[in-house]
Amino acid sequence: MKRLFLTLVLVARMASAQASIPSLSAEQWRHDLRDFVNVITTKHADPYHFTSKAQFDEAVSEFQKRIPSMSDVQIVVGFQHLAALFGDGHTFVDTSGLYKKFPLEVYWFGGDLRVIRAAPEYQQALGAKVVAIGSVPIQTVQKRIQGLIPQGENQWHVLDQSQLLLMESEPLAALGVLPQAGAANFTFEDRAGHRFKLRVEPIAPGKGNPAEIAKEPVPLPYQHPRDPLWFTYLADSKTVYADWRSYKDIETQSERLLGFIKEHSVNRLIVDMRWNEGGNFAKGRQYLIYKLTFNPELNRAGHLFVITGRGTFSAGMTNVTDFRRETQAILVGEPTGARPNGVMENYMFTLPESKLRVSCAMLKYRFEPGSHADAVLPDQKIEPNWQLFLEGRDAAVQWILAQ
Repeated sequence: MKRLFLTLVLVARMASAQASIPSLSAEQWRHDLRDFVNVITTKHADPYHFTSKAQFDEAVSEFQKRIPSMSDVQIVVGFQHLAALFGDGHTFVDTSGLYKKFPLEVYWFGGDLRVIRAAPEYQQALGAKVVAIGSVPIQTVQKRIQGLIPQGENQWHVLDQSQLLLMESEPLAALGVLPQAGAANFTFEDRAGHRFKLRVEPIAPGKGNPAEIAKEPVPLPYQHPRDPLWFTYLADSKTVYADWRSYKDIETQSERLLGFIKEHSVNRLIVDMRWNEGGNFAKGRQYLIYKLTFNPELNRAGHLFVITGRGTFSAGMTNVTDFRRETQAILVGEPTGARPNGVMENYMFTLPESKLRVSCAMLKYRFEPGSHADAVLPDQKIEPNWQLFLEGRDAAVQWILAQ
């Protein structure tokens, strides 16, 4: 580690140079396993904070024995399972360029997994509940993928990550949900309770997200999923709603937002951070939070709100704690998907044979000293509401506008 960046970011979904599943001999995979164990247990800030050394060593030994009888895909998924045993969201195998993805965007509303965006050819699935993948009920599928998700963050992180894993073809095949990676029969249930099936073809890695058609009408938080910082003015209530998803070009983006606020009559600002997975928290402080701190018109009770959620992770979570500490902001929504106190920061390394990229958490942070909570808890907890979503409204935004 030559330089330390003040950057906390979940990079499991970053673009990867890996183009396909590596095809290796059993001895090559075992070579990678030895390197994986050596580096990750050496560089991790607290490698056995969640799983004991004895339990981890046993899992490694069992995996090593099974490698000759496993397919390459099963082995990659096995590495994911080992990484998940460390319990934190900054320790993982980067599979972003490896797996085919079903072109559906799904979201948990309570115990129901709903399709909120889809490729045009699967428009019929919009708004429907996912009942089964292949012949396996969705709740059973959810249980099977638990072993690939670190359980030491919190239940909201598990929800967030499962929404993504459930749409990846290869892990579902490796876990026995599908007979092989590729097209799958999905069973859906519409609003009237009628069930129907669609055969969904996954798309190749690196093709982006083709799930471009959204469920109409689209609530504010779901309207611009690719924009790093999108905002709009709600003239009736003199409210600016800002959806802050990433730190890309944060200096310019925040300048646009703050410039608009300065030039208009704004009585209230909503900063939605429920999709903010991380980046450089120092830049978030410098270009947005500290500038709002010294804005007396907005930095007062009832005029500044921050929405949090299951996808608020890493530096996004850190900047939420900054809002709480430095401003009069009221936090609304779900608890964050990251612990405020724990192991974070990515140390990235490459396995020598497969060239798989792996991350482990290399530092300990305490962003809410004295707190023993496993998440940053909002001042007003608001769960996602499917009925409001159908009407084109969002539960957290509606609660804020009613204040």
